[in-house]
Amino acid sequence: MAIVPLALFAMAAAAEPPSVVDSVQVDGDQIIVLIAGRDQGAATGISSVDGGVTWSEYYGRQVRVRPPQTAACVPGQPQRCYQVLPGRPAVAESDDGGKTWRPSWSLSDDQYDRLARRYSTAGPRSLALAVQARPGGHVVVVANGLDGVLVRDVEGTWRREGWPEPLASGGEETANLDPEQRVALVLAALTLLGAVGTGMRRLGGVYAVSALVVCVRLYAMLGADRDPAAGVTVLGAMVCFLVAIAGQARGVAVAVGLGAAPLVYAAVYMPFYGWAHGMPGSYAVAVGAAVVMTAGVVAASGALIRRDLRRRTATY
Repeated sequence: MAIVPLALFAMAAAAEPPSVVDSVQVDGDQIIVLIAGRDQGAATGISSVDGGVTWSEYYGRQVRVRPPQTAACVPGQPQRCYQVLPGRPAVAESDDGGKTWRPSWSLSDDQYDRLARRYSTAGPRSLALAVQARPGGHVVVVANGLDGVLVRDVEGTWRREGWPEPLASGGEETANLDPEQRVALVLAALTLLGAVGTGMRRLGGVYAVSALVVCVRLYAMLGADRDPAAGVTVLGAMVCFLVAIAGQARGVAVAVGLGAAPLVYAAVYMPFYGWAHGMPGSYAVAVGAAVVMTAGVVAASGALIRRDLRRRTATY
């Protein structure tokens, strides 16, 4: 029914795969960040001459004479060192020349989850770093893979630059919400079909079977890149529509279903959409908000349908 076109639209949406910031080096007063996967003729990276405050496109060679460095010490201060931690987005620091290390920066669990779900290839990782002495201290620039660029300024504050202005098209930190959208669409379909089903005067059994087929097929269709049986979902929705007409579904139940379905979709999906953009910051809070709001919509819808049934019963 009305849910099917929305589901097909949601399946068609796809993000372009991003580039990867995989190397950084210091060349005199210039910090150069190199990017893998760039199209021929495009900038091979970005560079900064002010310690990572501003950036410009870099068109130098992308050939590396040595592997990207994963650890470095401050020029003139061999006791102060930094290193990226393997397999994750994190940096450690040392004040004894690398004998012992302590955490300096890392993503929170929710930040990591947002980024890991944004990209289907792999989760974010810190791949390389470079340290540059600057007036008033030093800066550290980290090639943070899919997350772009990370900078520690001379004040000691870590700042996720992500994809600075010259790379603004590289990607945005937006989590992949396909699982949540899938659940939202199926629950919206259940709400619509269930509400209509409560208003059936006859053919309730046929309608229930048709509605079950639609929901099962919709869930399977949304979970596949290409579902060869997607037509079954559309056919099932058409059958439900025709059976609802033949079974003389009550108008109030149909109206409640049509109004509640998009509200259920929004109640389920919007908290996770907000979480993907950092508000709320906790996934658990998004889950709780989705549950509470969805329960509220369902409860209100049920109350409207029950009131109509009581009114009709009293009339008879």
